[in-house]
Amino acid sequence: MRHGRHVLVMMAALAAGSVATEASAGSVQRSVTNRNVSIETVVQFGDSVQPVTIEENSRINIARVIQVGGTGTADATIVQNGTRNYANVIQVGGITNAVIGQSGVSNTAGITQIGNSTNALLLQIGDMNTGTVRQFGRFNWLAIFQFGR
Repeated sequence: MRHGRHVLVMMAALAAGSVATEASAGSVQRSVTNRNVSIETVVQFGDSVQPVTIEENSRINIARVIQVGGTGTADATIVQNGTRNYANVIQVGGITNAVIGQSGVSNTAGITQIGNSTNALLLQIGDMNTGTVRQFGRFNWLAIFQFGR
């Protein structure tokens, strides 16, 4: 029964325009989406975490990605269009890549990366933008773009 509920949630999320990757063996994925609120959480762990893409277009969007991988690559992309957008990415791996794009009145994003090579891109378009990035690695790359409406 639990598997059937997960399939129904996945189908509803896809029908509402929220897309996420297939769950890998060591992962948990939960989502709730309607016109007013979209909440997506993906947690992955293991040596080969899969790339994650989340797109949310509700009035209030909340997305969280946690990837704990081995020496491989952890990739996460979050795109949010709504009035209020909240995104959080936590990654541990050999190479970590995070992209967050938000468009709305109020945007809040946080990225934490631990790895040999960490790469982050944060784009926020709105009147109230807040972004934090923490990178712990030998090779760190970061670009932040914040624009008011």
